[in-house]
Amino acid sequence: MSKQTMKSMNPQNHKKWVQRLCLIIGYLFAIIFLLLLLNNYINKHLKQQLISSLEDLAHQNITFIQNNVEQHFSFLDNLAKQIGNDENYDVTQSAKETKKIAEIFGFREIGIALPDGTAYMSTDTVFNISTREYFKQGLQGKHYVSNILTDMRDQADVNVYSVPIKNKEDTIIGVLFGIDNTNNFFTSFQVSTFHDQGYTYIIDSDGNVIGSSFQYQEFAMTNIFKNLNRYPKQNKQAIQDLRDGINNNTGGSLYYNNYGYRYAVFRSLNMNDWWLITVVPESVLQDRVQPIRAGVQLLYSILFVLLIFIFVYILTKQIKNEKYLKKIAYTNSLKNLYNKAYLQDNFALATQKREPKYAALVLYNIRKFKMINEIYSPTVGNELLKQLGTILNTTKKYAREIVIHDHADVFAALYFFEERSELEHRIQDFLEKIHVIDYSNTQITINMAVGIYEIQDLSYPFEKIYNYATIANNQNKTVRSGILTYYSEELGENEIKKKCLDDNIREGIQKKEFRAWFQPKFDCHTQELVGCEALARWYKEDGTVLTPYHFIELSEKLGLIRDIDELIFEDVCKKIKEWELQGFTCIPISVNLSRAYLNSLNAIDHLKKILDKYEISSEYIQLEITESSIVDNEQQLNDIISKMHSFGFKVLLDDFGIGYSSLMSINSLNFDTLKIDKSFVDAIGSKNGDFIIQYTIQLGRKLGMEVLVEGVETEKQYEFLKEQNCDVIQGYYFSKPLCDTEFEQLLHKNQN
Repeated sequence: MSKQTMKSMNPQNHKKWVQRLCLIIGYLFAIIFLLLLLNNYINKHLKQQLISSLEDLAHQNITFIQNNVEQHFSFLDNLAKQIGNDENYDVTQSAKETKKIAEIFGFREIGIALPDGTAYMSTDTVFNISTREYFKQGLQGKHYVSNILTDMRDQADVNVYSVPIKNKEDTIIGVLFGIDNTNNFFTSFQVSTFHDQGYTYIIDSDGNVIGSSFQYQEFAMTNIFKNLNRYPKQNKQAIQDLRDGINNNTGGSLYYNNYGYRYAVFRSLNMNDWWLITVVPESVLQDRVQPIRAGVQLLYSILFVLLIFIFVYILTKQIKNEKYLKKIAYTNSLKNLYNKAYLQDNFALATQKREPKYAALVLYNIRKFKMINEIYSPTVGNELLKQLGTILNTTKKYAREIVIHDHADVFAALYFFEERSELEHRIQDFLEKIHVIDYSNTQITINMAVGIYEIQDLSYPFEKIYNYATIANNQNKTVRSGILTYYSEELGENEIKKKCLDDNIREGIQKKEFRAWFQPKFDCHTQELVGCEALARWYKEDGTVLTPYHFIELSEKLGLIRDIDELIFEDVCKKIKEWELQGFTCIPISVNLSRAYLNSLNAIDHLKKILDKYEISSEYIQLEITESSIVDNEQQLNDIISKMHSFGFKVLLDDFGIGYSSLMSINSLNFDTLKIDKSFVDAIGSKNGDFIIQYTIQLGRKLGMEVLVEGVETEKQYEFLKEQNCDVIQGYYFSKPLCDTEFEQLLHKNQN
């Protein structure tokens, strides 16, 4: 790429090329690193195979040696048995016989020792061997092979095999032993390893060398630990491993330096304290793996070239398709407008020149677009969005301005202007053009919510700028059409407060800070306490108690109201159980259920589980449903009420008179109690008000429902309702909402 091209490239593209170059370098390093890892793995695997081969060979060597020793012991055992069974055997005259046997089985000489240590040899000599270890072990009934000893006859180096001699009563009457020249003894232990490239040592537990392979006498040593300590740094681990393996009687493998690096496996011979060390020089491994390594290196070269080719192919393919991919990434279902990703990626480039002087991000949002979809169908709604996008595109005045469709019915525009009046004129002109849209001979009225953020600081992240415009747009939804809303610090602070409240509500739900207060209900004629309504209260950590006014509306918007419903329901169940245990006669308590709790039959199952958890009878719990819930889905609500009844709950229709339900709906839904809203009570005293509430009470009674009137605050209201045969009264005239302690006192007073 030429320097001129790099200079003309915008910062984002330049950044992408730098990233791409870094990716190529990183890819090459990754390939090299992976190949090195693979090479290391293969070398390690080959070494493991060598160690495994060494272990197998060591096992074979030990088996061979043990078999050799067992043959000698087997011969001596047979001879000892013959001697022990022959009561007339004359030890003093045994020289000729034992001499022939020694010649046959390759012993230097054979001796028979009496319990006092007197030994009669096949060489016709007599010695006292009472101090020899092999004699002591024989008298103890053990088979024994000695270390290198000096022969008492001619001072030669010998090794001795010994076995006990037992009579017919299985009593030890002597020791039979065979003497072998040390050279002959260890020659019988020689085993070929790695085609004579390896060798073996026999050592004792102190590291003293008992014997070694003859062909490797140049490496002869008296003590293996002394030899290893010639190279203390290189052999530190090997020395430790050897000591641990011997002390723990586990054996092991070594990698050490002794005139060159070597691999070794050491295993116990299970005789005396002898260990067999099988050794192979590292050069043997190198010779063995060299053909494999050459093949692997060739494979590496082919793999490296192939991976580079694949990477170049992918990179070329990516560059060719980049424009196409960008087009897909930057457009949405409307096709005629870019999306938010395009605005975000091009925002910095578009705003780096401040000509005209000012810039603003404007968000447009169709008011009640859901209703348009429901009335005209989603297909019409989509076509409407396309027309709005086309018209919005015509509002661009400068080449650097960007218009996008974000999602659903949300549009955004990056505008540049010299004065605010110019900006507002362009926005109002667009709003007038789209106020009425003709579609298929139908005129559809469009009202837009408009939020504006005048960009003061270009160092702000794009998402922050977009969020400010969104806050202004959300605020504009609450005001009447035709007014534009600009983002301000006050709006931002309100949004922060709302977010804090959101976090606090969630934390309050987690900590179960939402508990029940109780609004008593009284019999209209006897004024006896007959029930109460559970009202939500928020007990904050600072000791304040908040009413629903402070949290219900936001909780519904956040989808948290169902969690609060559940906390109140459980708190009521807990209180009823406590009052039962205290001996109170409990009265029914009604609990309000929000719309969020009426979307699924499973939600009622969950309430029943809470009820069962506290072992509460459903006769003490009533469920209140607001009249406005009926219009959502009457059939589904009917199924839910039926399920409530199947669990034994009574169901109240709350706030009757302020919703839009039909009388047929109320009748078919089979409510148990009709709860007349306070707004009816407030109208008592007027002719129409008296008539309406009188008619409503009669209607409820004729439909077979108990009638409860809430919000009764004066004696006049109470006396009127009493005359109309209302069943239950609720309101400040009798009692305000009470906390659990106060309500408990009322229960106590009522029962006394």
